[in-house]
Amino acid sequence: MTPSLPMMDGHPRSAEYPTLGSGNHFRIPRHGARPLVFSGTQLAMAMSFTPELPYWYEINIFRTSDQRFVLVIKMFHVSEQRKDTTDAWVFDTLPEVFDALETHDAGQDVVADVDTVHADLPAVELAARALELRARITAARQHFAGLVGELFAEIDAVADAA
Repeated sequence: MTPSLPMMDGHPRSAEYPTLGSGNHFRIPRHGARPLVFSGTQLAMAMSFTPELPYWYEINIFRTSDQRFVLVIKMFHVSEQRKDTTDAWVFDTLPEVFDALETHDAGQDVVADVDTVHADLPAVELAARALELRARITAARQHFAGLVGELFAEIDAVADAA
C-alpha cells in the first residue's frame, strides 16, 4: 500500500492542494455503469492481495483537474470463472471519500452460491449453507475493513511526516 500524497481529514476541495505534475487522463470502467472519464492525479492506492485468498481489493483515490475526488474500488478474483469488478464514484470533498470507504459494504461482493439449493434439502443442510454464507460475508467485510484501516494509517503517517 503506497499513498502518494498526504490527505488530511476535514479539508474540502480547493486550490490550496495543487495537483502534482501534469494530470493524467483516466477512463475507469464501472460495473453496470458507463466508464468514468476524467483528468487528474492519483493521490493514494492500496491493495489487499494475499495469496491464500480467492479475491483481493484495490482502492484508488484521485483528485480531478476540477478539484473533485474520485474513489475507485476494484475487486479481483483468482478464479478465471469469476468476473473482476470495478466501481467508481465522484465526491466534492475528501471527507466524503473517507466516509464512503468506511461505509462500503464488502458483504455485497460475496456471491451466494445457491445453484444447488433445492426445496427437498433437509433444514439442517439449508442452515449449514446459510451459516457458511454468513461466514464468507463476515470475512469479506473484515478483509476490506482491514485494508481501509491500513490505508488510513498510511495516510496519517504521511501527513504526520509532512
